[in-house]
Amino acid sequence: MNLRTYLSILIVGVFGSIQAQQKVKDFYYLEPKTKNLPVFVRGDLTSHKILLYVQGGGADNGIDFGRSDYPKWKKTLEQKVATAYFDQRGLNRRVKKIDTSNIHKTQILQDIIAIAKSLKEKYNASIYLFGHSFGGVKVLHCLANYPEETSFITAGIVFNAPITTDFSPERYNHYRPLYLKNLAREFIAQGKDTSYWKNAYEWMQKTDSIATIKDSKKWNAYVDYAFKPKKRKIGLGMTLKVIFSRPYNPIKYLNNKDNKFISDRLWHAERALWKSGKQTTLWKLLPKIQHRVLLITGRYDAIAVPEEIQEAHQRINNAKLVILPNAAHESYLEQPQLFNKAVLSFLGLENK
Repeated sequence: MNLRTYLSILIVGVFGSIQAQQKVKDFYYLEPKTKNLPVFVRGDLTSHKILLYVQGGGADNGIDFGRSDYPKWKKTLEQKVATAYFDQRGLNRRVKKIDTSNIHKTQILQDIIAIAKSLKEKYNASIYLFGHSFGGVKVLHCLANYPEETSFITAGIVFNAPITTDFSPERYNHYRPLYLKNLAREFIAQGKDTSYWKNAYEWMQKTDSIATIKDSKKWNAYVDYAFKPKKRKIGLGMTLKVIFSRPYNPIKYLNNKDNKFISDRLWHAERALWKSGKQTTLWKLLPKIQHRVLLITGRYDAIAVPEEIQEAHQRINNAKLVILPNAAHESYLEQPQLFNKAVLSFLGLENK
């Protein structure tokens, strides 16, 4: 083999490898004139699959979450699939006053669907809604409330998502008391701190509700004793990745006024719906979901307790349930290998 032939083969191999990987790192606005709904896409499009990440919390700064690589998906999940991150309308914008007329539950769900549609059209890829905590609740609401509008979406992946809300009596009268009782039974059966857990079980049997602030604090103390998750430290490198990237506005974000303003507005709107009796519980909506759904939570998640997720699994027609051991509300941090394996298996990419 002469030198020219060798170099030709080498060049073809290198460029072929680059093309095969189809790496993407892109940023755009869904509403370019108003610069609403910024979208950041990163990862590998070889599989033609995109996870549309829906951030937890009332107001979302999903792009900061992705840019900083807080979940460490850049070198894990995003080696096999692309992830899209977005910021909710009203955030990360240089405006003196936020237009609150378009900040409500219905608009948020419609925005998620619109972003998903734009991703499908822009990249010709299969779209998976991928939501954590309250973001996962939004995913479930999207799929349940808009079956026709979401028919182009391939599936949903929901992790650490509470099915009940702050305003659901059943959260305090059934699911969370049951969670503590089951925890206590497990530790007693394992012979771990039996005296402590017997006291916890007996207290919960007598109380049978955590509706008061006093009882809620005692419940929290018991469940926090079961598992102590490690929080990921936000280092200088993670911060710099965010500050020098669009559409980040350091002063507005560090001030956090907009984020809190929107979050409070959504919380009070939810409360008003519950008080008026017009709110439909998520339990009633789950059987309407026609998509495949992967449900993930941590065994020690005191926010999205396994007892709720197990019942949600029974109510969704085509759902798969994964409960990760030694994990709490940030299961993607506490059990990253098991979490990533569950997601990639659901996507059909585990062994590719």
